[in-house]
This record gives sequence, C-alpha cells and structure tokens, in this order.
Amino acid sequence: MPSRQNQTVEIRPATPDDAIRELLTLSWAQICPVSTGDSAGGCAREGEYAVIAAVKGKLTVTAHSQYALLSAGQAILLHAAGSYTLQGVSDSVAMTAVVQGELAGRLMGDRLREGAALFPGGAAAVREAVLALSVLAEENARVDGATASAYAYALLTRLRGIPQGEEGEGSAVSPLVEGAIAIIQEDFPYLEGLDDLAGRLEVSKAHLIRSFVRETGISPARYITRVRIEYAKLLLRGEDASITYVAEASGFANANYFAKVFRRETGMSPSEYLESAPQRESRPRLPKNPYPLW
Repeated sequence: MPSRQNQTVEIRPATPDDAIRELLTLSWAQICPVSTGDSAGGCAREGEYAVIAAVKGKLTVTAHSQYALLSAGQAILLHAAGSYTLQGVSDSVAMTAVVQGELAGRLMGDRLREGAALFPGGAAAVREAVLALSVLAEENARVDGATASAYAYALLTRLRGIPQGEEGEGSAVSPLVEGAIAIIQEDFPYLEGLDDLAGRLEVSKAHLIRSFVRETGISPARYITRVRIEYAKLLLRGEDASITYVAEASGFANANYFAKVFRRETGMSPSEYLESAPQRESRPRLPKNPYPLW
C-alpha cells in the first residue's frame, strides 16, 4: 500500500439517499501535507461541521475569530466556520472530514464552545476514517454515500467518547502509543512483527507492549491484525479481487494463513465474505467504528 500521507488526496463521496442524507452526510474529506510555513485552506458551509486533525507535526487552524494550535494527535471540530486556513508550524499532515445532518448536531452540539471543540487524541479517529475512505476511493470510481455516512458516524461517536480537554492539554494517549498507531495504520502491510515496530519507535518490544495494552486495552499485535482484516474487507469488496492478492496486500504471509485469521476474526472465510459483500453493501447502515481500537 503506497503512503497516502505524502500527497494531497481529496475524497468527494456520492450523496446518499434522502433518509440517510438528512441524518448524516460526509460531503468531503482530505489528506493534506503542509510544509513548515506553508498554508492550505478549506470551507465549511452553514450547517456543516469540519473535523480537522493534526496527524503529524504541529499546525494552526484559523477561521473567523477561532484560532487553535494543534499538536500531533489533536483534532478540532468547527461548526459553520466558513473559510478556514491551516498553516504548518512544522512539517505536518492534516486530515479533514466535513459532515452535516441531524446526527452531527445531536452528537457534537453540546461539545461546542463558541463554535469549536478541541479533542486531545482525536486525530487517531479522524485518520482512521479518512484513510479508510481513501482506500475506497482508490478501489471505486466514487465512494458510496451511505458508506461514507457510516464512517462519519463512527468518527463522531469516537470523538464524543473522548473527554473534552482544555486548550493545551496533551493527547489521550502517550506520544509512544500515538506513534505506534500511526505507523500501524500507514505501514501495516510492510511491518515485520512487533520487533520491527518497536525498532522504528526506538523502544524495547516489552515496553511497547506494556504501554500499548495499558493505554488502549489491547495488544499492538491484536491491533495490527484488526487493521489488516479491515483493509482486507475493503479490498474484497472491489471488483476481481483474488484472495491471494488481498492476503499479500494486507500484510499476511500467505493466503492460507490469511484465511485462517480472517475466519477467526469474522466468523466466515474470505470466499464467503467475498460472496456476501454485494448484499451487505446493498443494505448499508451505520455501523460501529470500522477500525475499533478498544
């Protein structure tokens, strides 16, 4: 899987049907690298919520009278912000999702203070949703609107579960665990086990496992497996997806091992999932977080 964080990617899903559109719509998402001193912009119209995350580095977010400095791992929610500007304090990667609808107001309305809400640790939820949508955008001509709404729901519920912090508070997870999550989500097809992950983070494997389990409730190995399986599901929904290709692209050693793990995690074989995927897509509904961390 090529890195998606080194280039600007825009995702514009199709509009869902009226029933879903009124509840929750994700109209636009973006991955945007911002070099030190450079700026980028966006817009959230009346009734829309823009969720902006600093996935890497530090950046400022400015919109009308609103201003925030985001450190890596933090996210901010802006309501009806109009035009906003992002500027890199260091080499940064921002990810943004723009949503609207009745559910957005219900989930986020009480978190807003003067049109904004800060979420320490919220970048992980934004990154998961936007990266998943970018995979779907690569595999299909256009992301299905109902599927995008489902990812928006998962994103907002994840954010709502984060204790709201005051400006300047740190991430809900440590820099070590945040860094581990970022590497896993971006490079999971190429990771050669926990020794590789710990080496990249320059810590011992034992320390990584202790910290990850303490802060997330699951082991890093378990989280890697979950991310790989969710990516495999996305690939299996595409046209002409072979199980051997999906296994290799998702980071599994071979198709047989992939099939064994897939059945353990989902209760069905990859072939069974491949056959059932079209029916599942034809009746979309708002699921739980597609990339559950804990």
